[in-house]
Amino acid sequence: MAVIKFEHVTKNFGKITAIRNVDLEIRDKEFMVLVGPSGCGKSTLLRMIAGLEEISAGSLYIDGQIVNDLPPKDRDIAIVFQNYALYPHMTAYDNLAFGLKIRGFKKSAIKEKVLEAARVLEIEPLLDRKPKAMSGGQRQRVAIGRAIVRDPKVFLFDEPLSNLDAKLRGQMRLEIASLHKKLQATIVYVTHDQVEAMTLGDRIAVINQGEIQQIDTPQNLYNFPKNRFVAGFIGSPPMNFIDGVIRRSAKGLFFEDSSGALYAAAPQALEAYTCRNIVMGIRPEHLHVRPEKEAERYASFNAEVQLVERLGHESFAFVRLHGTPIAARLAPEDAPEANTTMTLYAAIHRMHFFDKETGKVIA
Repeated sequence: MAVIKFEHVTKNFGKITAIRNVDLEIRDKEFMVLVGPSGCGKSTLLRMIAGLEEISAGSLYIDGQIVNDLPPKDRDIAIVFQNYALYPHMTAYDNLAFGLKIRGFKKSAIKEKVLEAARVLEIEPLLDRKPKAMSGGQRQRVAIGRAIVRDPKVFLFDEPLSNLDAKLRGQMRLEIASLHKKLQATIVYVTHDQVEAMTLGDRIAVINQGEIQQIDTPQNLYNFPKNRFVAGFIGSPPMNFIDGVIRRSAKGLFFEDSSGALYAAAPQALEAYTCRNIVMGIRPEHLHVRPEKEAERYASFNAEVQLVERLGHESFAFVRLHGTPIAARLAPEDAPEANTTMTLYAAIHRMHFFDKETGKVIA
């Protein structure tokens, strides 16, 4: 059982706190993705699992054993780095075999493990090549193969696709997801790319400034973000945010934007926030040129179109609503022309509302 558990873990670099009181349990055979902006602490968490960074406070368990002081070589983990970290003077075969050789495996066992990993990753034709004769994607496969042959309890991936071009990243994502199904291994995967996180993770831990903001499945993070940071980080393009205040009228509660010009019906859950500043969030794909058929209530508003990106299968309209920049994901036939005014509709049940001071979701 390759269960990893952080209990109140903190990591300090001098006076700087990189990780602050983190509690996290990664389940056996789970694909856990750690995601967040650069410098948020996700790679530091990964390196603590690997034993490459000491823990300043708290406890780290692997399979129920506390490993705070256990050397990396005794943790039964394998790590795949961003820069591949292959030996340039060795062939792919020798790179795959090296770790097994120093651990005293017999030649026959080494050959069996290397050929099996090469078969799984479809790199048999590369075994006689050195890294300089391989593409970036091929080098990454060899680096992953080197981890596979060790048959560890835990695989650690530290932004392994960030050096690849967009097309190859998409292909490698599929291969890593397929590999997880074949190996049934515990994988901890670090990335700053939320699209990567959403497509790969069984669960995702969203991290900001050394603290875990939310841990959940990709769909729950998207549909039910716990705070404004998660709402803005998950989704591409990110969620639109509009500052405003809750007002009361004879017809009920309304959201009024900071210019005083936009009114939208607000849910009753916001009654306690009457006359208080809040933030309304709406995703670009939940803005339409006509009301949703299934929506009982919706808000409509006019916006000034500044730029339109036509991508063939979809279009993005970048507009300004009373000075606030907004993005709308539209069908190609609904795309407006730049420098015009368009009407957009948003269903009330698609809106998110956040406390302006704390950033926490309120409805």
